[in-house]
Amino acid sequence: MRRWRAFLLVSCLMTASVGPAAASDLALRDAASMTGMALHLDSGAPGLILAVVRGDDSLVLGYGETAPGSGVQPDARSIVRLGSVAKVFATDLLAALAAQGRLGLTDPLARYAPPGVTIGSAKTGGRAISLLDLATHAAGLPRELPDPAIVPGPGGDPFSVFRLGYYWDWLAANGPAYPPGTHVLYSNAGFGLLGDALARAGGKPFGTLLEEAVTGPLALRDTVLRLSEAQASRLMVGLDPFGKPDPNAPASPAMEASGGLYSTAEDMVRWMRWHLADDPAGQAARSLAHATWRSHDGMKALVGVEATEADGMGLGWIASPAEHRVPALLGKSGGIGGFMTYVVLSPNRRLGIFVAVSRVNFSMFDGVRRAVRELAAELAGGP
Repeated sequence: MRRWRAFLLVSCLMTASVGPAAASDLALRDAASMTGMALHLDSGAPGLILAVVRGDDSLVLGYGETAPGSGVQPDARSIVRLGSVAKVFATDLLAALAAQGRLGLTDPLARYAPPGVTIGSAKTGGRAISLLDLATHAAGLPRELPDPAIVPGPGGDPFSVFRLGYYWDWLAANGPAYPPGTHVLYSNAGFGLLGDALARAGGKPFGTLLEEAVTGPLALRDTVLRLSEAQASRLMVGLDPFGKPDPNAPASPAMEASGGLYSTAEDMVRWMRWHLADDPAGQAARSLAHATWRSHDGMKALVGVEATEADGMGLGWIASPAEHRVPALLGKSGGIGGFMTYVVLSPNRRLGIFVAVSRVNFSMFDGVRRAVRELAAELAGGP
């Protein structure tokens, strides 16, 4: 009871409708407001942003402060780090290039390796790693591949240990641990390799291709790999796992496709709208992006991909079946530099939900996922 009294007491102080357009749908406003307030109270984070798209309506809600003690409430233009949600932007680029015929999803990774690099074949049973294997975490690669030759000093850049050159050298010397397509093992390193392969396939840096194919056409002006001075002034301050302000070290080039993006709720609304659109423009790429390419059934291991709630992998997405009034969902979580994020799409219901929390606390993530799934059930309508 005390919890709910606090909930009601702070509701008018903590909630603001700050989206690109305020929702006209009463059910959407009330359900999203209750979810956002509860999540913020549970998180212990300085700030939280919730963005929801349902049909033609959308809503962005901000809670708390952009930085501890700032007194400034987050809004639709507050900048956050997306963490691993960047992976589904990378796979949007993959889908776009495939739809244009510039590459094939089943192309072997070796086709895009640097000159002189031969990918090892230990334990693969003759099966080459494909771009699709990387995009579905089925390449048999470790989660991380830090370069042991780099040891950051106190206060040094923690991301400097991740280098594309080392990724390729390691792969050439070791190869995947299992035949590709037999195990699903979440791998940031695999997405680093995928991003570099996309750059080589497109003949341009990864960030340039992403802007040309994804962020530029959708006018996602704040979805970037590097912040301008003006954008940096809008970056929220996130807390590290010890409750201290994170120093916000920039992602290394090896992390661009796996977790390098910044964005805003305003941009995420535009991006979710594109994914939920039913117009012919972009339909080929969306169809590729939303398909379930790797069923969990029959895999010999499922590590880091919500094995108990999901039934397969899309291009970067974890695909969950419809159950207990929760619609079929594509979901992706992230955590980096003081931020935890989660996004789900229900293309069948034209529903999308994005949450960004300015605190890294992995123990709270199950609560975020449950709350978002419950909100999806509330907003999805009938079975």
